[in-house]
Amino acid sequence: MQAQAVGPATRGNGKRALILLILGALLLVLGVVGLFSLQGKAVRFDAAYDARGDLSPFFFGQLEEGQGYSFLQNLWLGVVRYRLWVILAGIAFIAAYVMMNRDLLYSQSVAPYVFVAPFIITFVVFFAYPFISTVLMSFQDITGAGTKWIGFKNYQDLFANKNFYTAVRNSVVYMVLTCAILIPVPMLLAYMAETGMSKMGKLFKTVAFMPVLCSVVVAGIIFRMMFSELDGAMMNQVRGLLGMKPITWLKDKSGSMFAMVLLCFWRWTGMNMLYYMAGLKSISRELYEAADIDGANSVQKFTKICLPLLKPTTIYVLTISIYAGLAMFTESYMIFGGNNSPKNYGLTIVGYLYRYGFEKVDKFGFASAVGLVLLFGALIITLIQLRITGVIGRKED
Repeated sequence: MQAQAVGPATRGNGKRALILLILGALLLVLGVVGLFSLQGKAVRFDAAYDARGDLSPFFFGQLEEGQGYSFLQNLWLGVVRYRLWVILAGIAFIAAYVMMNRDLLYSQSVAPYVFVAPFIITFVVFFAYPFISTVLMSFQDITGAGTKWIGFKNYQDLFANKNFYTAVRNSVVYMVLTCAILIPVPMLLAYMAETGMSKMGKLFKTVAFMPVLCSVVVAGIIFRMMFSELDGAMMNQVRGLLGMKPITWLKDKSGSMFAMVLLCFWRWTGMNMLYYMAGLKSISRELYEAADIDGANSVQKFTKICLPLLKPTTIYVLTISIYAGLAMFTESYMIFGGNNSPKNYGLTIVGYLYRYGFEKVDKFGFASAVGLVLLFGALIITLIQLRITGVIGRKED
């Protein structure tokens, strides 16, 4: 077969179609950048632009008397003001390019990028952009009148605040206690349920998993009433049965931590059991049969077979438990009925961030610094844990 010659008209159509793609991508990027550059102040900017008011709180700074914006500055302000139309125009140009090149819809070389595109877009919009914005805001003083670059002052104020260290200590203690409980106990319970040591295994699994379905708000309110300082509260009644006097649980350091850890244990034991039961099902039954032939008892089978083979599951549960422990907020908020616990016994790092990011005025830059410290702290702890457990840094044979 002879190859068909590509005429000038075909090449011209291809060039025009490529121009549509480039123009559409450019408009789409400009519109998205303009949208994100407003940082939540779109309504105020639109009103100021339409009223020909002062735009210095948003872009380019204060103008001198008699001074006006340049052509490029006016063009950018117009793009930001009509950002949605710019984005729609960009999408329309890209759609026109695709319609002019319908073979792209069936191209095997393009298909992988199409399938990966949703993840990339989601990652950029919901992680990369918020992370970059948080880094920038942590070096700024953000007020209703605008933003001001202040360097490392937010970090200096953060590390000079004693409540920050209280929040860090509470979160770390909570994380350590929950990890120490929510790994061995669910593992043992899952082993008992899966190996038939419990005669009512199915009922036991159902009852253990039910707290996971309970809302943390409802659970927090229930635990607040359980640990109330009234004599008729459940935990004080338990103390009465043991011959002890009632105490004010949530006004005591140890009692507050006990209440939060108990709530976590009650809610998440069933979920971690589910992880371990899935891990136990992946262990070959032939290993248990061989152990039975050798005369191994249940304890020996658990320590010699289950523990080593459940290491991947344990590492996963430990990783998510570390994150959950450091990120805990709602449980403390509901148990204490707010973010102000007595002597900050229930204050966590996320609660500290919430206090300055939402409860106080003009402290959003400071809260951004808190969030970054929490992020890198959790990252360092997780990397250390993965290094100790051999997930990273292990030499291959």
